[in-house]
Amino acid sequence: MPAAALRQRLASLGGAAPGVARTPPPGALPIGFDVIENDFGITFKRCSIEPMPAELAASPPRAFAYFDTETSGLAGGTGTQIFAAAICQPVEGGLEVSQFFLRSPALEAAFLYAIGTALARVGGVATYNGSRFDLPLLRTRWIMARLPGELDHPPHQDLLTLTRALFRHRLPNCSLRSVEEEMLGLQRHQDLPGALVPEAWFEYLRRGHSPNLEAALAHNRQDVVSLASLHLRIQQRLSGHERGLSSGDWLALARLLTRQGRRADSWRSLRRAVQAGEGPAAALAGILLARRLSRRGLPAAADQLLQALARRLPDETELELARARILEWRLGRPEAARELVQRVLARQSPSSPYRADLEARLARLQRRAARAGQRRPALTAEPARALIPPRSQTSSWAGPIVSAD
Repeated sequence: MPAAALRQRLASLGGAAPGVARTPPPGALPIGFDVIENDFGITFKRCSIEPMPAELAASPPRAFAYFDTETSGLAGGTGTQIFAAAICQPVEGGLEVSQFFLRSPALEAAFLYAIGTALARVGGVATYNGSRFDLPLLRTRWIMARLPGELDHPPHQDLLTLTRALFRHRLPNCSLRSVEEEMLGLQRHQDLPGALVPEAWFEYLRRGHSPNLEAALAHNRQDVVSLASLHLRIQQRLSGHERGLSSGDWLALARLLTRQGRRADSWRSLRRAVQAGEGPAAALAGILLARRLSRRGLPAAADQLLQALARRLPDETELELARARILEWRLGRPEAARELVQRVLARQSPSSPYRADLEARLARLQRRAARAGQRRPALTAEPARALIPPRSQTSSWAGPIVSAD
């Protein structure tokens, strides 16, 4: 529901806006939390300095704070409440983690106002799926609590989007737990599963105590610390400083850089993927690179690149299909394309997924070859080394360029 419509609906229900609630409900306060007061009542905050992970110590990404919430459910919507929120910032000596806790639903206005005030002080905020869950839910609860104005937050970066783009080919799934284990080398011990976190808060509300509440709050704090390490890993990948990347890594990076409009860096990443020469990822990178060369008016260089790459890969079917397109349409050589398709088709088994495409392509080429003459003359072949522009001396993308030799 849009924010304006939600406010109108709340106004039509009548009743006064929530007053200042200053008497906390019964129940033991979690360890380390202090009472803080603002214009809307009291809430509870825990501050700590966590050890700086080794990978962050050299160059912590200070421009961002890392934000995560724990909620009463995973579906979102107006019936879901936030009961804990953590904000992590790199500071001198470690990571400053501020955590807010909702001790009772009656204290929600002060709790949300404290979170909003803390977010307003940072220069940027990074989350994991926050654009679809945490921040929309926080704005909804802000309106439901009848707090004044709209919830403002600094520029936002959703790390889940970048993780999917850069690391999905290496991960069983893109949950934060999988990212920690597979990409950050982090193993959580005695961690409360996320599905049990809401029940820990409900039990605390019913009984005034929950044996799992401390674990749920620790889970929330660990999430934001992990986001800081993940963000550094992403920044290193985007800058091109990581070593030992596979063809799949370079190909994923090239696609993301293209979407971001960094075409020169995307070009270099495709070259690196081709240079690694590892299976289907290198083949696809070669096809994409050849396509760009063809569009730049260098079809012969693109054809030579695909020929060179095909000699280094066990299955060159996709590359030879791309070569056939370049021969037919860019170089104006349908007879050469037909011979190539015939050779590739002869190698395919009856159950090959390429057979139908190859047969249709061969039939079209035969029809075209039967026509009198060709529609355009063949282009002269350019030297293969012309396919790569000189590397800029200011680029951080070190290493030899790819040639089609």
